[in-house]
Amino acid sequence: MLDTLTHWSLSAPSARWLAVTDLACLLGALLALVAALDHGRRARSDNPAQAPRSPLARLATLLMVVATVTILVSVFCRWREVNHFPSQTMGEVIVMFSVGLLLSMLVLHWALGIFQRGPGWAVIDDLLIAMVLVGVYYSDAHAGSLSSAQRDLPPALQSYWFAPHIVALIFSYATMGIAALICLVFFCLRFWSGVFLGGQTRTSQWLILLGLVLVPFSQVITLPIFLLSAPVFLWLAKSARLPGAQALGRLEKELDEISFRAFAVGFPFLTAGLWMGAFWAQEAWANYWGWDSKENSALITWLVYVLYLHLRMLGRYRGERAMAVLMAGALSVFITFQVFGYLPDSQKSLHRYTDDSVAPMEGQMTPGAAGTDSDEGN
Repeated sequence: MLDTLTHWSLSAPSARWLAVTDLACLLGALLALVAALDHGRRARSDNPAQAPRSPLARLATLLMVVATVTILVSVFCRWREVNHFPSQTMGEVIVMFSVGLLLSMLVLHWALGIFQRGPGWAVIDDLLIAMVLVGVYYSDAHAGSLSSAQRDLPPALQSYWFAPHIVALIFSYATMGIAALICLVFFCLRFWSGVFLGGQTRTSQWLILLGLVLVPFSQVITLPIFLLSAPVFLWLAKSARLPGAQALGRLEKELDEISFRAFAVGFPFLTAGLWMGAFWAQEAWANYWGWDSKENSALITWLVYVLYLHLRMLGRYRGERAMAVLMAGALSVFITFQVFGYLPDSQKSLHRYTDDSVAPMEGQMTPGAAGTDSDEGN
């Protein structure tokens, strides 16, 4: 205990506020899960439409607000510690992603108003809040394991475009991540309802299973949720409380609509982030697009989401087909945001943030100028 207090007293202010954020996230996630159980009980009452919202859910939302405020204070403290907008290193960028997750969830919580539709829908809202808060906690833990050394901002990044470019992209990544969580709930619901109720083809079941288990890099998120949903369905089936196929079908349609609304919030920010990056490049190097590896990866992500929008609006894709494309976009975001930075070729990119010993050599950079530039976290 004394060692913990000593470590706390010696930590930078940004780290202290981040620890408060993590505590609020853990408590909020726990309350959200208990609230989900409470709302589930109320949904099975004789008059669920008149059942009030659980006070535990209000406390969980309040703790999410507290976590948002404290992590913003942590970012401000880090800004003062490094004397520039804190999005240069991987650790700083991950903390900014946590900020984006919390802000996105708050926007979607009140904008979509799922919890106002009744206790059954409040369960979904509670579970989303719990997943986001747990995601923030583990993201912060990962950020804390990375280097927190202070570094000066390279000349190429000392631009008024730096902060808005990063913020727009990180917020879009976070919002698309929440949309992907909704898709994940959809596919878990589709798979386990097929197991316990039938009605799904064997091919469909195998495709869902392979997608959740074998898609590279995503198992760290998909597998825990997929496996945790199994005992829930088993308990519902054993207690004869599993909703019928018609009720589950209505739920799937609502999840499809909610995921699209989450996408609609994040996609404009993704587009704006790419545009701001192009304008920044034009001002810095007189070239809107340098075919930097990270630029190309981000462009592929944007094109996947454009395809999703096109198929939904013109191709009338709904349900599992639309969700599959949306999940593909989320996988592309994950590769662009996290996996790409650890690939060997990415170390030559202007956007890399993992190895200070390698100077960026591609895209807008030239070998003569490579020594003056370092990282950009998007």
